Amino acid sequence: MTVRTFRSSATAAEGRGRELGRAFADEITATVDAYQRLFDRAAGAPVDLAHLGALAAEQIALVSPALAAEISGIAEGAGLPITSIAAVNARTEILAAVGAIGVHECSTAVLLGHGQPVAVQAWDWYADLADLWFVWEIPHPDGHVTTTLTEYGIVGKIGVSTRGLGVLFNILHHGSDGAGIGAPVHVLARAVLDDAQDLNQALVRLSTAPVSASSSLTLIAASNGESAAVSVECNPGGVGYALPDDGGLLLHTNHFLSTPAAFHDTELRTGPDTVLRYDTLRRRLAGRADLDVSDVVSAMNSHLLGGGALCCHADPALPAAAQFQTLATVALDVVGGTLTAHDGGPCTFPRNT
Repeated sequence: MTVRTFRSSATAAEGRGRELGRAFADEITATVDAYQRLFDRAAGAPVDLAHLGALAAEQIALVSPALAAEISGIAEGAGLPITSIAAVNARTEILAAVGAIGVHECSTAVLLGHGQPVAVQAWDWYADLADLWFVWEIPHPDGHVTTTLTEYGIVGKIGVSTRGLGVLFNILHHGSDGAGIGAPVHVLARAVLDDAQDLNQALVRLSTAPVSASSSLTLIAASNGESAAVSVECNPGGVGYALPDDGGLLLHTNHFLSTPAAFHDTELRTGPDTVLRYDTLRRRLAGRADLDVSDVVSAMNSHLLGGGALCCHADPALPAAAQFQTLATVALDVVGGTLTAHDGGPCTFPRNT
């Protein structure tokens, strides 16, 4: 797939959503249909998307009235119910609510340099959704721009803003996940990129979010020659933080690095590959002060763990519900406020020769 990039011309939230919905009505409908199938398979029975979407819409409005308006516009532009668009924006929360297990995704690495951090993520997700993502450039009335890699109809995910702030994204699993529908983590990621003026504002926004499904949102900031990074481990029990090591390296896969949440981590049973992915990256990257994007991508080019590898490929012998692959390899330029997205895993990432 050629990576598709869409730059909004509308700057008002609802108009921006309507524009996107009209431009990608077929892709948004396909995304909603794919998640309906995914939810149904995870639940073992048909899931009432309208009901769950209504619950999600209430939470989205609390997180960000502007993004609630944008979602309303997407629904109108695509000719779909608002509840359908709200539901896919709460896909992580709905998966937790219906009891999905074995949902693995993503390895991230950040190295803080002298004001120029390196930030890379391998985004692993269901193979069914391999053609249903794009890069969205979002200009705001005040002149700053949010750029996010996301799925059609979902307002945000991995991204960066021209205010010198980036977000990488790893799903986590906590024993308290799935009690109702809380603040959708994808909406939170976009709200941080849109609204936060600095790293502290982003931290406060995430640390106070009442989530119902766990995720690590790794924040990277750069300004005036300084840089910093922190993984904010949002979970229903509260929040935890993971910081870079003494050499400025911060890694995250899909298990909790902070306590007390680590004591309630279910991923260690359902997806133990997470600890080996983390260890592989640590051994390959720790103590190297001169890393660039190519070095990090090379470190992620490992197939040792098969379906749970750093570079993950779908196994056609498995049922659809168990087929994961690295859909994209993403690098953030936090200083420049841009991102580079490659369709596929680290083993296919183009190298300079």
